[in-house]
Amino acid sequence: MSQSRINVLVTGANGGLGLGICLRLIDDFLSRNDEAESLNIIYTTRSVRKGSETLRTLQAHLRKHHPIQQHSRMTFQPENVELTSLVSVRDLAHKLVSSTDLARIDAVICNAGIGGWTGLDWYKAVTHVLADLMNNTVWPAYKLGTIGSVTKLQLPQERLSEPVPPLGELFCANLFGHYMLVHWLMPLLRTGNSTNASKIIWVSSIEPQADHFQESDMQGLQTDAPYEHSKRLTDILSLTYNQPATQQFVKDFTSSKSSLAATSSLPQRADLGAPAMHVYHPGIVVTSVISLYWIIHQAYLLSIYLARWIGSPWSTVEPYAAAHGATWLALTSEDEIQEAEVNANARSVEDGQPVAAQGRVKWGTAITRGGKTTVRPTEVDKWGVNGSGHDYATTWWGGANGRGRKPGAIEAKSTDVEEFIAQGVRAWDNMEVLRKAWEKRLDQAA
Repeated sequence: MSQSRINVLVTGANGGLGLGICLRLIDDFLSRNDEAESLNIIYTTRSVRKGSETLRTLQAHLRKHHPIQQHSRMTFQPENVELTSLVSVRDLAHKLVSSTDLARIDAVICNAGIGGWTGLDWYKAVTHVLADLMNNTVWPAYKLGTIGSVTKLQLPQERLSEPVPPLGELFCANLFGHYMLVHWLMPLLRTGNSTNASKIIWVSSIEPQADHFQESDMQGLQTDAPYEHSKRLTDILSLTYNQPATQQFVKDFTSSKSSLAATSSLPQRADLGAPAMHVYHPGIVVTSVISLYWIIHQAYLLSIYLARWIGSPWSTVEPYAAAHGATWLALTSEDEIQEAEVNANARSVEDGQPVAAQGRVKWGTAITRGGKTTVRPTEVDKWGVNGSGHDYATTWWGGANGRGRKPGAIEAKSTDVEEFIAQGVRAWDNMEVLRKAWEKRLDQAA
């Protein structure tokens, strides 16, 4: 019996959350017991060596946890990319869209990124955590970020008539590199219709608030919180993706007629419609994204566990647990996700079918004290749960005490949502201007 192959691309899979996502994809997919389906995990790392290490880990996990009869349903495809190099990103995109073995990509999980933190403000860290361990480990205000960090020169200056402008390192690693990759992969992402659309899944963070993002500093070069800046921009772009006001820019972004397609002989594929876009956060997961001395790392790990045990639903700790939201979005049909959005009041129902309401949901991996994970809606500053502008505190899944909401959070009103959408329009406009400018430079330097 021939199998229908599902292709999921995961960036940043050499360790941490990315590896956890790949491992959980194996388990969640094989638990579906549909022998007619197979899963191909296309995962990226920065080098062949790291890719080989990840491959051995995935193969060992498959052998250990699943019977040999199931192994033929899983394949692994390592790829190399450096998200802070647009040339590297373009090379990967070209390789994938040129492949005659790859008919489509069902989901892209934009996970790779860097934190950019140099350390902690220890006085704040100790006093804040002692004052409120549960919340101050989830929404910390004591991390120290780099200011003005830029990537290596993207292109040889001698190939261009104008100076090569700098690119913010965290902006490129966490957002813009993926943004370019996804755009160039559109021939593989537009092969489904509304019922089986491919998905773009952005990995965000629970931390970013409205004041983390400054429009005048698009790339976050002037802020001491460039990580949170990039994640707030990720939220803005993702949650306004399907808004009518952003469609003139979204249409260009999701076009399969990119400069990459125009300059290459690509396999013929159906062009049926734009992919869906989702955003999720993994909760507070302990990875090497921030470097700490061993003893400090152990104390930090213990504090996150303690936060979970005293009631924090976002203290996921382990990458495998934190990956639940990403794998759920990747493997769940759009119809089922829309049903979940109905339950989160992000959609209404007409004639028995879910229809789009004001906006979509930022999903998050939540966890119980005992370690059982679920996928929950997350409150977004100035957007709320669903962009409706309606009250939601009384129906919040965490209960009347606001468990899972940031202390002091204020429900988003209609005026807040209107400004959020307006900010989304400007963000999409700016991102498209930046994308087209860099595509032009890359074409000139080729």
